[in-house]
Amino acid sequence: MSMSRTVRSVLWSAALLAAFAAPSRAEWPEKPVTIAVGFGAGGTTDVVARAVAEVVAKQLGQPVVVENKPGAGGAVAATALARMPADGYNLVATTSTTITLDPQLMKLGYTPAEFTYVAAIGEFPEAFIALPKHGWKSLNDAMAAAKATGRMNYASNTALDRMISTAIAKKAGVSLVPVPTRSGAEVVTQVMGGHVDLGYSSGAYYPQAKAGELAVMAVLGDKRVAGLPDVPTLKELGYGVASVNLILFVAPKGLPAAVAKKLDDAFAAAGKDPSIVSLMEKRSLNQVVETGATLEATVKRHIDDFGKLIEQSK
Repeated sequence: MSMSRTVRSVLWSAALLAAFAAPSRAEWPEKPVTIAVGFGAGGTTDVVARAVAEVVAKQLGQPVVVENKPGAGGAVAATALARMPADGYNLVATTSTTITLDPQLMKLGYTPAEFTYVAAIGEFPEAFIALPKHGWKSLNDAMAAAKATGRMNYASNTALDRMISTAIAKKAGVSLVPVPTRSGAEVVTQVMGGHVDLGYSSGAYYPQAKAGELAVMAVLGDKRVAGLPDVPTLKELGYGVASVNLILFVAPKGLPAAVAKKLDDAFAAAGKDPSIVSLMEKRSLNQVVETGATLEATVKRHIDDFGKLIEQSK
């Protein structure tokens, strides 16, 4: 009996020692985090994502690896992400319209409901541009000029700008004819070369506009563009439409609450970091930093707004 009690005592003591000696579970993140950029290297989304990743890495205490996964306007990266584990180790940097608009226009491998919205950092300064020689002060002047012939052409780059131009044309009683281009830079080239009357640009126009080589007819967002305080929005001009396009960081749906909180905090801190604020200014991006529930509400509002725009452009 005594031996039995002794054995039990030894076993119990060993179990206690093993319990106390067992390493506590490490907190997330235990390994590097990867951000896939839905567009090619060197573009605004890529440049901002890489700068933000550096700050986020310091906040998390782990490397943040950035890789480019371009294709289908960001849909390739978003589709791949929707099928990854919701563990916080894989994120995508993309434009918000990739999530809020594109699935409403075409069947894609994802829906907005399949993501956790981690952060929005920066808003693109989308605008309609023209040559100063026309003497137009705003898009209303351009539309007045278009009424002489009933039509005007413009350099187009996205399905979104074609929807917006259709809504504008209906309101103005003219026809806006899109001239397809392959990039924002080509839009600027087409306008500056006098090949089109107007151009739609997500931001490539900014250096030429600041230099006086291009005139900005209207900005497309809900607010005026930083650095161009005199240029009105489409809503201010009476067209009743807007397009807000953010640089968006998303993760698969279902992140553990503790992981989501750490990501929110890290990205919120990155958005306010002096290096990121300076980059926003250099890239002519409006200063926007949103995370958590606030960002969820913003994304939902954008989805609803684009739904209405689609109806207006039919």
